[in-house]
Amino acid sequence: MTRSLRDEEALLSMAFSLHSSPGAYALLLGAGVSAPSGIPTAWGVLIDLITRLAEVQGDSPDDPVRWYEDRYDEPPRYETLLEKLAPTPLERQRLLKDYFEPSAEDVEAGRKQPTVAHRAIARLVRTGTVKVIVTLNFDRLVEQALRAEGIEPTVIASPADVAGMAPLHTLECCVVHLHGDYLNPTSMLNTTDELATYAPGTLKLLERILEDYGLIIAGWSSVYDPALRGAVAVHYSGRLTLAWMEPGPVTHQAAELRTLKKGVLVSADADTGFGQLVDAVDALRTRKARHPLTLSIAVETAKRELSGGRVAIGLHDTVRKEFTRLHEHADFRLPDYHSNVTDGDYEAILARVEEASTICCGLVATLAYWGDENTGAWWLDELERFATPTRGSGLTRLLRVRTLAGTALLYSAGTAAVAAQRYSLLRQMLFASRINPHHGRRESLVAVLRSDEAYPESPSDPSRLYQFLEPVLREALAMGTDPFDEAWQRFELIKLALAVMTDPEFDEIYRSLPTGPNSKPEVAGLARRVHSGRIHVLTKDYRLDEAYRSPIAERLADDLEAEQAAHPLVRGGLAQDPHALATALRAVSRALGTEGRELAWKRVLGRAGIIPSEMWLDSGKTPDELSSHRP
Repeated sequence: MTRSLRDEEALLSMAFSLHSSPGAYALLLGAGVSAPSGIPTAWGVLIDLITRLAEVQGDSPDDPVRWYEDRYDEPPRYETLLEKLAPTPLERQRLLKDYFEPSAEDVEAGRKQPTVAHRAIARLVRTGTVKVIVTLNFDRLVEQALRAEGIEPTVIASPADVAGMAPLHTLECCVVHLHGDYLNPTSMLNTTDELATYAPGTLKLLERILEDYGLIIAGWSSVYDPALRGAVAVHYSGRLTLAWMEPGPVTHQAAELRTLKKGVLVSADADTGFGQLVDAVDALRTRKARHPLTLSIAVETAKRELSGGRVAIGLHDTVRKEFTRLHEHADFRLPDYHSNVTDGDYEAILARVEEASTICCGLVATLAYWGDENTGAWWLDELERFATPTRGSGLTRLLRVRTLAGTALLYSAGTAAVAAQRYSLLRQMLFASRINPHHGRRESLVAVLRSDEAYPESPSDPSRLYQFLEPVLREALAMGTDPFDEAWQRFELIKLALAVMTDPEFDEIYRSLPTGPNSKPEVAGLARRVHSGRIHVLTKDYRLDEAYRSPIAERLADDLEAEQAAHPLVRGGLAQDPHALATALRAVSRALGTEGRELAWKRVLGRAGIIPSEMWLDSGKTPDELSSHRP
């Protein structure tokens, strides 16, 4: 399901409220939460019971409810139906059990089990985020999910349970079956008359919950519950924002009630909404994150301001504010860079730095793609600032944590600039330098902010930087996977080719080429001077040449030789001699191809198998394998 920016913002606001005020919200769960499990709705159970009763008496009515009312001169109720179908308590329990408890076939098919929503709710309870759950369902899937998390809830399913319960605020977790449950048939409410009011004790408990807690509603149409609608309308305090999850068109009763209580609507089903909600709460807690300005909202706002045809002062201020926040990130100012405790939490530090860098990366990518010379000044200097490790002594990987943010910013801006063919901006980035704090000499930023060194000594695989930035940049640039991958690879290849051209021996080797750039010995010599690491570039086996190459590097080189000075890379100032740049690209292609060939052969070394004809260098996967792992 595709959600709007407003839905995403509402979910994140809910997550922040839950995180900052644990235990302050209660949940109200309707039939839509349990329906995906295959358990019938309360009305469905009632209709089926009437149908069974009619069949026992030799009838097959088209309208079971009307049949029952005509036959018995009263509205159908669970207890009376059950008495007619199952005279003893044991028989009644067994009859209802078939509706709500899974058979062996159900278990095998995955039916009548806790859903994604139930399990997400149980996670919220386990962390103390939610303590009160009001359910309108007769099933016990909530309780089952809670027990799977090691939580034994207090279950309130009848007026008698209400009378004997401890004070609500003292309970670790309380599940209130407002309409009863199948284990207590006399408590089950379903008809309009039954739902017109509640027992005095039950109503008092409901009012207390509505007055003392915020409310997140899911799976409830509100059409058949006049007593509950009235209680929410009168007693919900509104101190905390009411949130209502609903995937489809809302009923007018629900819309009126939500509007009355100034609630927010989230267009999501319970599985999606609660699944993403608990993930967001967990991220806020484990990463110590702030209430986030969401990436999509930040990007959308930036694009809107850039399209205004004037200096976007608000966007400038937003960019400065986000960079200030990133500079002040706690993991850039560790109390002790020698600490074994800190060292042991290195992966958590990396995750927090990625989280903290996300908005700046998205904004920089947006500005690099849609901005101009003026907006470049807002962020270009930040590359140098984040290319400087923390001064002092300690573990190198902890002192270099800042440069992870710098590398992410460089790749965000570089990929976006390539995608927009803003090669003059790309030139500014690739020729930027900084003063090395150790020896005082200037060195290229791209030599410092290398993708293969972004996570030094981390056990993560070489594709981690790409995995972190791919969803960020695809959101910011509104690009599909294939064009995004091409832009990323072009950035990597151009960067490597320029590094080859600045090699002290390049000019001598290049001048010695007899006729062109394809002289294998000389290009092979340049290829040995390429220092790439395991970068996100695809290599392909060119059978006629008996070697792997980078298809995009080869195509770039061909285009340069064909277009010469008219090529955008030359016009953007990245090279004065298109033939020299093409030569450097072919050297890079050959070097990366050698790595690709080694990866391909390692897969079949010592065992039978087919050697892949295409390999991604960072992940060591084929294109088909990589596609199968993508959402």
